Amino acid sequence: MAKRRSYDQFCGVARALDQVSERWTLLIVRNLLLGPRRYSDLLAELPGITTNLLAARLRAMETAGLVARRAGHPARYELTALGAELEPIIVELGRWGAHFMDQPRRTDTSNIGWGLLALKRRYRGGVRAVVELRIGERRFELAFEASSLHVREREAARPDVVVAGPLEAFQAWLFKDQAAPALVREGKLAVDGDPSVWRAVHAALLPNDWKGARARAAAATT
Repeated sequence: MAKRRSYDQFCGVARALDQVSERWTLLIVRNLLLGPRRYSDLLAELPGITTNLLAARLRAMETAGLVARRAGHPARYELTALGAELEPIIVELGRWGAHFMDQPRRTDTSNIGWGLLALKRRYRGGVRAVVELRIGERRFELAFEASSLHVREREAARPDVVVAGPLEAFQAWLFKDQAAPALVREGKLAVDGDPSVWRAVHAALLPNDWKGARARAAAATT
């Protein structure tokens, strides 16, 4: 096995980059923030990575104490407590990366799970509730706390609200700034649960601002 490269600098930033700057590492962390994943799940969710490279990255991340294998058939990979500490870094990288986002490129892969992670930085705070999103065949649990939002790909045990609909309806609500109540009235989204919680939840999410971030980045270069 090749020796892991190091910047050989006595600095916290350099030490962090020693562990996570290899290509694909942070994207594996991003996917595992949604919950444990089988090897085959990660391979399918990361088009462009080869099976040998994925195996190598996971071995290195296990050695660094960032991920662990959960026993089972098949085994699943999950973030350790140390790996989970990367979450705010991933969220802020996404915020910064919005400066470079325009329309999706023809070759871009998209995943609604990645988009839901982006809601963490759009959450105003002030809500305490559990919401289950049923997006086609996929299930996501959004646990709102006073100042944070937790997103996991799983069914919610005791949701206060369940929102169901096709992928296109969720994209319209969460990423194209179409009003959630209007989508409900049009029958594109179905909501079951406490109406007051539902009103608080959709009011607590800031508008999707990637266009604004792009405009600010362009203005800064002129």
